[in-house]
Amino acid sequence: MAMIVDAFAGKLVERLANIIEEKAIMVLGVKDELQRLRRRMERIALVLKDAEKKKIQDETVKGWVHELKDLMYDADDIIDLCMIQGTGILQDVDHPSQLAESSTTTASTRVCCHFPLLSCVRSVPSRYEIADKIKSLNDKLEEISVDKNKFNFITSSNSSDAYAMNEASYRQSSSLPEPDIVGWDIKDATKSLVELLVSQPEQKSRLFAIVGMGGIGKTTLAQQIYNDPKINDAFVLRSWIWVSKSFTSKIDLLKEIIRNIGGKYGECTTISELQNILCDFLCEKSLFLVLDDVWDENIWVDLIKNAIERRTTKCRVLVTTRDRNTAAKVGATHIHHVNKLPSDVGWELLCKKVFTNNNTQDMQRLKDIGMKIVEKCDGLPVAIKAIAGVLVTKDQNNREWENVLSSDAWTITGLPEELQGALYLSYEALPSAIKHCFLYCALYPHGSKFHSEDLVCQWIAEGYIEAKGNASMEDVAKSYYMELICRSFLQPVPKFVDMSRCTIHDLLRALAEFFAGDESFLGDPQEVQSTELMKKLRRLTVASNRESVSIPHLDCLRSLRLWTPPSLNTQVVGNLKHLRLLLLTGDKIENIPDSIGGLVHLRLLDLEHTCIHNLPDSLGNLINLQFLLLNGCKSLHILPKSITKLYNLRWLRLHNTPLNYVPKGIGKLEHLHHVQGLIIGDSGDDGEEGCNLEELQMLEKLSCLSIRNLEKSSIKSASVLSNKTHLRELWLCCTPNYTDEHIQQQETDKIVQVFDELCPPPCIEKLGIRDYFGGQYPKWMSSTSITTALQELIYLNLINCTNCPHLPQLGQLPQLKFLEIDGATAVVSIGPEFLGNYNGEPTEIAFPKLEILILDNMSNWEEWSLISGEEEDNEHESSKPLMFFPHLKSISIAKCPKLKALPSGLNRVNIPKLFIRGAHSLSRVSHLPTLKELVVIDCPMLECVEKLESLQSLKVFDNEEDDAGLPQWLISFLHQREEKPHEDDLFKLLLECSAQALKGCLKGRPHWLFIQQVPRFTGYAKKRSMYLKYTKEPYYYETNITVYICR
Repeated sequence: MAMIVDAFAGKLVERLANIIEEKAIMVLGVKDELQRLRRRMERIALVLKDAEKKKIQDETVKGWVHELKDLMYDADDIIDLCMIQGTGILQDVDHPSQLAESSTTTASTRVCCHFPLLSCVRSVPSRYEIADKIKSLNDKLEEISVDKNKFNFITSSNSSDAYAMNEASYRQSSSLPEPDIVGWDIKDATKSLVELLVSQPEQKSRLFAIVGMGGIGKTTLAQQIYNDPKINDAFVLRSWIWVSKSFTSKIDLLKEIIRNIGGKYGECTTISELQNILCDFLCEKSLFLVLDDVWDENIWVDLIKNAIERRTTKCRVLVTTRDRNTAAKVGATHIHHVNKLPSDVGWELLCKKVFTNNNTQDMQRLKDIGMKIVEKCDGLPVAIKAIAGVLVTKDQNNREWENVLSSDAWTITGLPEELQGALYLSYEALPSAIKHCFLYCALYPHGSKFHSEDLVCQWIAEGYIEAKGNASMEDVAKSYYMELICRSFLQPVPKFVDMSRCTIHDLLRALAEFFAGDESFLGDPQEVQSTELMKKLRRLTVASNRESVSIPHLDCLRSLRLWTPPSLNTQVVGNLKHLRLLLLTGDKIENIPDSIGGLVHLRLLDLEHTCIHNLPDSLGNLINLQFLLLNGCKSLHILPKSITKLYNLRWLRLHNTPLNYVPKGIGKLEHLHHVQGLIIGDSGDDGEEGCNLEELQMLEKLSCLSIRNLEKSSIKSASVLSNKTHLRELWLCCTPNYTDEHIQQQETDKIVQVFDELCPPPCIEKLGIRDYFGGQYPKWMSSTSITTALQELIYLNLINCTNCPHLPQLGQLPQLKFLEIDGATAVVSIGPEFLGNYNGEPTEIAFPKLEILILDNMSNWEEWSLISGEEEDNEHESSKPLMFFPHLKSISIAKCPKLKALPSGLNRVNIPKLFIRGAHSLSRVSHLPTLKELVVIDCPMLECVEKLESLQSLKVFDNEEDDAGLPQWLISFLHQREEKPHEDDLFKLLLECSAQALKGCLKGRPHWLFIQQVPRFTGYAKKRSMYLKYTKEPYYYETNITVYICR
């Protein structure tokens, strides 16, 4: 991405101000020159906001800005080199007191002063060379400063662009945004296209197209069609494939289709092999396929068409494209053109995004000026949502809205036509710090999903984030991420309710790509014809179909990432001396060269899911490293001891990496915020001393911590979490299967005492306990302590706590939303005490905020009760208000073979969804009047399902043995439904059963009498190779049972 010069200049000024008084700078003798550099940069920064705007239309200004950028990148490097060389000189002359003082700088400039820097110093220029470089920079900046006068830039105050962060926004986000469906046009278009797609069953294959300009809503319409219940009823298989202009691999596209429809392609790697697999899987099935954002008709004509049309019983394909000619070339029999939104519908969309409180008075008061703004958006939904992102940050008054309407950003030229107007204005309205973060998204390929954690790490490593007040850099970065969602620059993926995954609209990505300019490149560097284009490249994402790629020597490169990684000769990275981010992920990476220790500017090293066997000891030279990411390195067993020298480290991720131990000394890394997979204990093989709990005492800034092998810790060192006032997420884990071996009572007693001392601070929001083998839960989870110790807890996972016969009184937790209990094999009974009580009296409202309850793999659990015996006797006469689970959304019960019954009192709970699997002793599901969705899998003793008045969806996965019939309870349930007809019946039944049972559901067979009364029915057998689909109204019937074996 491109540097935003005004934001970067501000960062440089602050870095210079922070280091100028350092002893390391004094001894280097460059204080005066750095002061001079800071003053000039401070003055020139005042005009840079205006320069950023003018460079779009003025090539001369653009050249001036580029020259300044080059200088600023050099200055950023010089600051690092000054601190490294100066600190090295101090250590050489052995002034420990000075070193202590020199370690008081901010996190962004601090250099480790607790270990010899000789190796690092060898990698940087001498003190004299550094002094010459700074003087040369000052001379160049003087020339640039003189040149600025001829452009008549407008001076602005830095404070005018300040971004006020809501300190709670990064922790408590709102719920997912509602779908942006407004007006009757999209609803009518959905209805008519769905009818066309499901009609004319005698025609085996038909192709439809949705055509319209970028950002007009083609994908939104296609999504509405794809999710329509009639489409789901009419087709056995559905698949959504995002194609895009930038797709490069036909093989990957075929694999994606096969994966989407539930098939497997094994080790196949050729187009013909994959096409054959696709053919076989589609045999005698119906398919609805969406090809979204098609630019090349050959994707359908040459790659997919024959395989699909040859084997499916019925195929409907829906293509979205910007080009009507492409729609015609793919053979579309019906083309639907998406029109621009009428002004009134555009206003409705704007209101939906801006007036989230539905204040109709404000809407009416601002309607006239709002309609003018909507008209400027030219009927494009993506433009209206973008401009809504600007208005939502303004006061809701005429003056503020008038400023938006009259902004000169509407008329700016010099951009591609589709990016002008609202999209540019919304970008221009972003605070400069957040612009940096948005432009970074251009480094991800089209269609990528962004993970909020990854973006947070990368933004910090790039230097875009500064801590503010009590908020850490991670907190600020998360707030920027949420701000980009709020302003509609990023779209959250719906299935992630915490909005931790996002995508970006094509046009907004094009906007980011445009402003990223020639500083960034995404693609195959070996395909670039001109080396001149790569000369000033700062950021490179390698995306290539080659087996192996080579990277040219790029003097200015600051970020290197392998995407869908090919093989790379990693020796090359040692030559990229200015790297700040290095992301080499994937199993093609097997070694890291010793020369990596020379990358003294490196802030982020991501080697996750690689096949590396070791890390070089030179890793300890990376004294500016903030993020070391090593999750999923399956062949890595040892970390170099030099890792304890990474004094600036903020994140250390070791999850699913089979390390023998973590070297002692981690406690010195006092900037650590996020530690995942920390192993306690020494090496069992070579006697190396490992990390212990006492080291955590010094890590006061931790916000996320997961610890493994806690059985190896000592009791006296366990009380280390109480001072962690920033800790939000905590996992406490023992070694898996530790209790499989003979375990002494003293070991059980010891682990209880260790966990008793590991009481988390009250600010904890996510807590997980895994493989704990104590006989009781920690004392801080007792009835008298739990509401104090865990008062802010939202997520709780208790996994494989196999020796605890009683669960804690979790119903007392006031903020708990998610609860998972898995592997509690010692639990036989769960009673009302689970809900919580005070001195024997029930809690006023138990589980007041719980939404998700998961009870899994509890092999000895037999009984569950929510109310006392006396209450149970009067259950049906009870008129008590709801006392538990007032916000419950779903209960999941799995692999609990001895559970005999659901608890009395559950009928008092509003449960939308109930999932039951492997409850082999359960005989009844009844009296759940609010239940809307029920899933039953492998419950052979189930005899009665009744009195589920609100049920809309029933999914049954029954015995698939050849001679198994339809479950009797299901026949009885369908008979009950037949006796009590439902108005506006939305009920649907999905059944996976034996071939014999499914044949009994065919028209004219014994069970058809009940099936024909079901509004929507889908049945499968033989691993879905046999199917029956039926819709009552409008009538639809399809099956392949007589021809389910392909000849």
